[in-house]
Amino acid sequence: MNKYHIITLKRYIEQVIMYPFVLIGKLMAILKPLDKEYDFFIFFPIYGIGGAERINGDVVAALPDKEIIIFFTRHSSNDKLLYLFQKPNITIKEIDKWTDNKFIYWANFIYRGICAQYINSQKKQPVVFNGQCNFAYKLFPHLKKQILKIELIHNCYEPFARVTFPYIPFIDTRVMYVESIIKTHKDYYRKIGLPAKYGDRIVNITNTVFVSDQYQPKSDSAKLKVYYAGRGGFQKHLELVFEIARKCLQANANMEFHFAGTFENEIPADIRDLVKWHGSIGSEKEMYKLHRDMDVLLLTSRFEGFPVAIMEAMSCGVAIVATAVDGIPEHIKDGENGFLMHDQNDEKIVNDAISYLTILSDNRGLLREISINNYEYAKKNFAPEVFVKAYRKVFGLS
Repeated sequence: MNKYHIITLKRYIEQVIMYPFVLIGKLMAILKPLDKEYDFFIFFPIYGIGGAERINGDVVAALPDKEIIIFFTRHSSNDKLLYLFQKPNITIKEIDKWTDNKFIYWANFIYRGICAQYINSQKKQPVVFNGQCNFAYKLFPHLKKQILKIELIHNCYEPFARVTFPYIPFIDTRVMYVESIIKTHKDYYRKIGLPAKYGDRIVNITNTVFVSDQYQPKSDSAKLKVYYAGRGGFQKHLELVFEIARKCLQANANMEFHFAGTFENEIPADIRDLVKWHGSIGSEKEMYKLHRDMDVLLLTSRFEGFPVAIMEAMSCGVAIVATAVDGIPEHIKDGENGFLMHDQNDEKIVNDAISYLTILSDNRGLLREISINNYEYAKKNFAPEVFVKAYRKVFGLS
């Protein structure tokens, strides 16, 4: 018995144990059905600030002609990106107080039954889309086999991938957006003994961002404008960004550092007054204004898919200095789009980043060349039309 068989057996046992709660949920949904029919049932964790949430918004924007119901299953710490989902064809259901509450975890099981009944009882067979949502994976076994189940995976972080392993056979198509993520997941398949046929269900769809029709040259500034925009936490490894800023500022380098996002409380006190804090930016217009005003995007992530922040920055002619993790090296080449820190030792990342920032500060001709390269690359590779066509094809639409 290989590892996949053990995982499957464990899932069967869990389903048997929780079935009474699922049944209660189904009965509740029968007594209180939805008041309309939907073409798409979509499950997302949150609508707070984040690259994954922006991509989720792009997916639903590709379906303006369909009736959609979205279930948000975890608590969102802010509502900055909620507007992406507030559209005339979309109904929003926030169920986090039931599905993201460890004190009444049995309510999560009941809601699996509720959602399963809603979906299975639709007169016209809907599409179910999972934007990397734990709740939705565990819902899949309770849905009719003929219902199309699509999933979008944003990373190849193994602790999360293990959540998906028992449910892969229920997923008709797994969408990923860089080859490195696809390769890593296929390696996981082989490692646990998952049948090779499931690897054929993975498709690659590159994400999209807005790209203006014409390149807008950067205004010459006395100091190199370096920035990070997004969230904090383990993945982003921002302590290295702060250390890079600290050393550059201590050395009186010809640079200034700008930060925006939801991590203000993570900024060390000794540099807080030496950097520019732009706050939590929610609107696309504000975000693009920041990108257009900056010269270099600095990322020190431990792991990534291919960040939306990089795509947006490239579309605005920003140079990229980032760790060479996961999908980033597929799009960023040293000296063409910016520079990569290939050694993942913390001290080496800091020293290499400072070296690359110094090169770009001292050689403004190279900086302008990279700026043009990145705009042209974004225009060629991140076009919204290609993204919409690819997703609609996956969903079985014209």
